[in-house]
Amino acid sequence: MKLVIVESPSKAKTIEKYLGKDYKVLASKGHIADLPKSDLGVDIDNDFAPTYVVTKEASLEKLQQAFAKADELILAVDPDREGEAIGWHVAIQLEAINEKGDTISRGKPVKRIVFSEITKTAITDAVKHPREIDLNLVDAQQARRVLDRIVGYKLSPLLWKKIRFGLSAGRVQSVALKLIVDRERERDAFNPEEYWSLKALLHEKKRNGQPEVVINLSDDETHEFKEGMLFELFRYNGDKTDLTNQKQSEGIISDVLKADWIVSDITAKEQKRSPRPPFTTSTLQQAAANKYGMSAKQTMSIAQKLYEAGYITYMRTDSVNLSADALKQARNFIAKEWGEDYVPDNPRMYKTKSQSAQEAHEAIRPTQMSKTAAGLKLDAAASKIYTIIRNRALASQMQDARIEATQVVVDAGKAQFKLNGQRVLFPGYLAVYQDAVSEQIIPRLKTGQQLYPSQIAGLQHFTKPPARFSEASLIKELEANGIGRPSTYAPTISTIMARKYVEKEGRYLFPTDTGIVVTRLLEKHFPDVVDTGFTADMEEQLDEVAEGKLDWVKMMREFWTPFEKNLLVKEEEIKRDDFTVLGDSEFKCPVCDSAMVIKLGRYGRFHSCSRFPDCKGMRNIDGRTEAELAQEAYDEDFLKTYKPAPKTDDGRDYLLKNGRFGRFWAHPDYPKVKDAKPLEFTTAVFRKIYGTAPKTKDGKKMVLRNGRFGEFWAHPDYPDKKEVIRINKKEVAQKKKELGITA
Repeated sequence: MKLVIVESPSKAKTIEKYLGKDYKVLASKGHIADLPKSDLGVDIDNDFAPTYVVTKEASLEKLQQAFAKADELILAVDPDREGEAIGWHVAIQLEAINEKGDTISRGKPVKRIVFSEITKTAITDAVKHPREIDLNLVDAQQARRVLDRIVGYKLSPLLWKKIRFGLSAGRVQSVALKLIVDRERERDAFNPEEYWSLKALLHEKKRNGQPEVVINLSDDETHEFKEGMLFELFRYNGDKTDLTNQKQSEGIISDVLKADWIVSDITAKEQKRSPRPPFTTSTLQQAAANKYGMSAKQTMSIAQKLYEAGYITYMRTDSVNLSADALKQARNFIAKEWGEDYVPDNPRMYKTKSQSAQEAHEAIRPTQMSKTAAGLKLDAAASKIYTIIRNRALASQMQDARIEATQVVVDAGKAQFKLNGQRVLFPGYLAVYQDAVSEQIIPRLKTGQQLYPSQIAGLQHFTKPPARFSEASLIKELEANGIGRPSTYAPTISTIMARKYVEKEGRYLFPTDTGIVVTRLLEKHFPDVVDTGFTADMEEQLDEVAEGKLDWVKMMREFWTPFEKNLLVKEEEIKRDDFTVLGDSEFKCPVCDSAMVIKLGRYGRFHSCSRFPDCKGMRNIDGRTEAELAQEAYDEDFLKTYKPAPKTDDGRDYLLKNGRFGRFWAHPDYPKVKDAKPLEFTTAVFRKIYGTAPKTKDGKKMVLRNGRFGEFWAHPDYPDKKEVIRINKKEVAQKKKELGITA
């Protein structure tokens, strides 16, 4: 019997279908060994030797039992550095090889097979062409793991001491955070500038009366034009227009009201639009975020399942290549579906941007181009991801689209207005995308023809600050700067959000006070850690390790020596108040009447006495003291919204306090007695917000619960009975806003 090792049980099931009875396929369920959680796990003085501990005892035991009966070990783990390291760890733990990859003399050969899709053809071909474990890839994974562990374990305790406990720094996450913080700084420093545009609604037939003149200020509702040809001013007195105020705009409107509107030029040009390459990891994540609002983590989770089911190729890749078989499949399907005219004379070849393209050797594509999401009976989320992957792969091998772009210029006295239109001559690859081009057909006009205005509008605008990063644009920026690799984009974003360094507003990411403070400390005292160039250089060095061009221990030593020296200096140099004090406060200390400062604490901003720690006076960020906040619990307005304070066993009232997630009831001896309860709405307010509790299938009233993703209705015996109903967060937020409830 030949024992085949893969990472996941679902992948194991799919592969076992394609291999005969002589093969047994088992899953390691990810990394079977890793650095310990409790300590550094790296012997820095001994060439950075990592100490690995078994992390999945149950999985290893099953593999050991199966290997004892096997004649051969086949490692069929993922085709990237992470997969190579997983296979290496498994083989070592099974005592099939030593750390240098040499087979231990037990008469059982160890083979490594690689494939980028889970199909019968790919699996059987891989089995016929095994190779040895690539120790260069293993070293590159080890180097990344050790490097990240050292940065995290050495810098994080410093942040605990100098800012607050529980914070962390990471080699890639800190750079991603700095990009978001820098963008916020740009937005804060931005000064909007006024500018104007002039538009005219023109018609072929003359209208009765004078044209309507509209002045639309930026605070007004956006002006909606009626039907007609909407031209825009682009030249005045022969110069490109640059209107900066209302007076200029009204002056030109006054001029053109007296003029005839004559068509002076019509140009039509044929343009070609070429398809984009098939997806890499980053471009798939960007497309899913832009089109469906999916997070990078969500996209990768869905793609992983599609890969393991055998529907798409490996999803962690920075290559845009397609295999010869994929090209043949695509060309045959395109010809059959749309006709030979849609198939280029030769297959399209794309150049991979990444110099190393080390993660895998093919772009993300369907394993069978002819299969649709409906045909595979995928759920809604998987259907979306599969469809954009399939459409992009097919489009990448289709003919260019041919577009006719038309521009009409109209003279009105000294002013020139233009109108752009376009129509599709041949859809080419756009046939795949039903809504890719909105045609704007211009009526057939002639030079010298007079047109007639029904509306002339001056529109006020203000320049906008640079947009915050979305997940999609952040991934694009990281990739453009050479930071991270396909396997790291999603975990990086998840980490900075989990640490509360970054939050989301709609689709956009913005830094919290904590994120800004951590970035300030790192950029002042550890500039290399947040420098895009330095981090990109480290990524290139890891690529060189993977290619066998650089010794990973040498790379680590060159990083560690200056890093350690700086770390020791900064331990003494950095003062806590340098970063936890955010600015001066307008309030006086309630204890000693001294000036106060705004500080960053565990639960956000608060006012602290400037004489701390000699005086421990403080106020909430709204300026109230703890006593004033507690008193609010007895106010008439408060009791109209919330039920009265619960009582302790000895009859004392719980106290109203403010915490990280808003207000709550705390035991009078809190925090010595760690007993806290949530505020409860009065019955009348509760019904206004949530309505009447729905009934369960067995006729019981559901109860409102709070979970990881917010509030939901649940069976009273939840989680034993997993009957739940989702709550519309937007509707609840709107109702709370209408009732003046902020927390």
